Amino acid sequence: MARLSSPPIATPSGTRRTAAAVRASCTCCPRPNPTPASARRANRRRRHRVRPRHRPLPRLRRLRRAAPTEFPKKRHRMNSFRPFLTAVAAALLAGACATPRVKVPPPLPLPNQDGGEQGFERQPPAGRQDMQRSGTPTIPGSGNNSLVAGINGDAMPPLKGGPVNVNIEGMPVPAFINEFFGSILGAGFQMDPQVSKAQDLVTLRTPGPQSPQNFYRLAVQVLHSYGISTEYTSGMVFFNRGKDSAGPSPLIVSGRALPEVPISHRPVFQLVDLQSVRTNDVVNLLGVAFKGSGLTIQAEGSRNAVILMGKPEQVRQAGEAIRVLDRPLMRGRVSARLEPAFVTASELSKRLVEVLSAEGYGASLYTVGGSSGTAILVLPLEAANAVLVFAADDRVLEHSVEWARSIDKPNPTAGSDGLFYYMVKNTQAKEIVQTISGVQNGASNTRRPSRDAIDGSQVGAAAGAAATSPAGGDGDMARGKLSLDEPRNAIIYQGSATDWGRILPLIQQMDRAPRQVMVEVTVAEVTLTNDQEFGISWLARNSDLGKFNGNISSGTLATGTGGAGLSYILDIGGQARASLKALASQDRISVLSTPRVMVKSGEEASFDVGTEVPTVSSQATTNISTGGNSGIIQTVQYRKTGILLNIKPVVYSDDRVDIELRQEVSEALPVGADSIANSPAIFNRSYSTSLSLKDGSAILIAGLMSQRNTAGNSGVPFLKDVPLLGNLFKTQKQGKSKTELVLMIVPYIIETDTQAEELTRSLSQRFELLELPQTGQAPVQVTPSVPVNP
Repeated sequence: MARLSSPPIATPSGTRRTAAAVRASCTCCPRPNPTPASARRANRRRRHRVRPRHRPLPRLRRLRRAAPTEFPKKRHRMNSFRPFLTAVAAALLAGACATPRVKVPPPLPLPNQDGGEQGFERQPPAGRQDMQRSGTPTIPGSGNNSLVAGINGDAMPPLKGGPVNVNIEGMPVPAFINEFFGSILGAGFQMDPQVSKAQDLVTLRTPGPQSPQNFYRLAVQVLHSYGISTEYTSGMVFFNRGKDSAGPSPLIVSGRALPEVPISHRPVFQLVDLQSVRTNDVVNLLGVAFKGSGLTIQAEGSRNAVILMGKPEQVRQAGEAIRVLDRPLMRGRVSARLEPAFVTASELSKRLVEVLSAEGYGASLYTVGGSSGTAILVLPLEAANAVLVFAADDRVLEHSVEWARSIDKPNPTAGSDGLFYYMVKNTQAKEIVQTISGVQNGASNTRRPSRDAIDGSQVGAAAGAAATSPAGGDGDMARGKLSLDEPRNAIIYQGSATDWGRILPLIQQMDRAPRQVMVEVTVAEVTLTNDQEFGISWLARNSDLGKFNGNISSGTLATGTGGAGLSYILDIGGQARASLKALASQDRISVLSTPRVMVKSGEEASFDVGTEVPTVSSQATTNISTGGNSGIIQTVQYRKTGILLNIKPVVYSDDRVDIELRQEVSEALPVGADSIANSPAIFNRSYSTSLSLKDGSAILIAGLMSQRNTAGNSGVPFLKDVPLLGNLFKTQKQGKSKTELVLMIVPYIIETDTQAEELTRSLSQRFELLELPQTGQAPVQVTPSVPVNP
């Protein structure tokens, strides 16, 4: 095959570069292999060779040999247009380097089958959580930090001097104050008349030298034992003796622990808030533990707190004891929740306590404000029809649960007039009643009926008719009557307890939330070349892509599609994405849409993106004529075009998904001269199929090919339209394009709320936040409208 030589391109610097050189200088286009040295020498010799003038360059002949499969194009040599065409070619080559690449969406994280790091882990189905938690305003305060008041009572004046070592005996109090506070410590002081006339003698001996601060506190404590109070204010130390000054003010602390405060002889008043137990229980225990120690203990019931007052060390020890005692009574115990089916919660609790007490266990019913210090505590919840059982260990708890199962049995002597109420939690009670009624009537409902086709009154009537029919044997589900409480989504059963015990397990099995499926569909168009006649089939044969399983006949082929039929390839999710990305890097693929639809198992979801095109469906003439022309009545219908997707998945217990799929990609063609009633033609490619896939596996469907032929011309206005001579001033263009519609489907089963949150998080991470540019324009002023009175 002959090699095409590109025409030289004029550059601003005056040099002449070929199109290949321009393409080689681009950083984003692939560069050719380097030329060997021998080839470069041959090119230099060929460049200096003189070409004969009588031998024209056979450009047109080489061009035709290079593309024998293309349509022949008429070319006219126009030397005047050659510089213009050369500049246009250079601009197109430069613009091709800036063409954006088509991005194929990355795959979603598959369910983690092996417990690896990628994707979300499969978890067992969780129960429905109806209760929601929300934040509340925080009460202003200081949190759990301890608050201290009265620290200023330990303030002392500025002291001077070095360490003090005292050894005195029988010194009067006024002389003691004057010598040590005035002469040794250098503090200013004032004594009231009673202190200055005191005849008390002080005897004091220190074990060694004391710092001025420690000796000041020691001297204050010695004077306090003689009934003399000390107060430092306004730079002076005042010594008073009287009834109200016999003791210092206490140090007030609010909190569970004593903060770091200066060492003092003053008493501590601490308020300790309890978190788990009642105040009376703690006060009684502390009264026994600190009896005779001088510690005052009081209960503050309005705040569920304990007040401690005494020496700092005693208060600190009492606080440590409260920290040990303030724990839940049931801490370390195990518990279980029981929901009786045949007896009430209060009746089950009473019988269970009687049986356990008869066996010698310390069991009791919980009562508000009563004693709960027993080994087994039973708490009935009548509103929820449940019973809570607390025990010391698992062995005792399992023994209690076994007795509860034995007690919760239907009473054979109760007759057939019992009423039983069941709250459906995870599905619609209407569907359960309809299914059970069909079983009672002997009908085998293989498909779930439509939700809109079931009426509450019809369900109740059907259930009642089925229940009142005579029993034919053990095959009957029940002999009672089922009724529907639709506003509360509950089931009411009227009949014997024995029949209710037989039908209840079936209702509990049906009361499960249906699983959901997130279906990811990638719709793309692949541009085919001459050697890729069968599109994806060719790609599978040449790149070992998955398993090619043949053709399927379902689907609708539009006019102009290829004859290869619909092909499908299974279990090639990752390889298909890699191949699509490879095609996208070559600008041969266009991703039309990537919808991700979440739908409940057994329900149908649709995805429509497009426009509604008006089309003429019928025409009729009328008897009314105007100017000799009869009137025409046209019926116009709107036809949906674009990307239309309808999908209905059904999930089975082995994580297999059956999918009923219908896909349509259509567009309105331009209205031509041969169009009927000026109505556009609809170019449609659609198919419908049924698939069965595993969770996370993929299927690639292709084979819908289309071919378009285009023709046109360009040239000098007006002159190109002149008959015959106009061919000298125009260039005719003919084109042919062939595309193939490719569809990739991947289902993901969503079982729990955790998986749904992980999937939502993985999708949200792909969205990029687009910031609008700041144009700096002034905001548009909007004038309010004035209402007009009629």
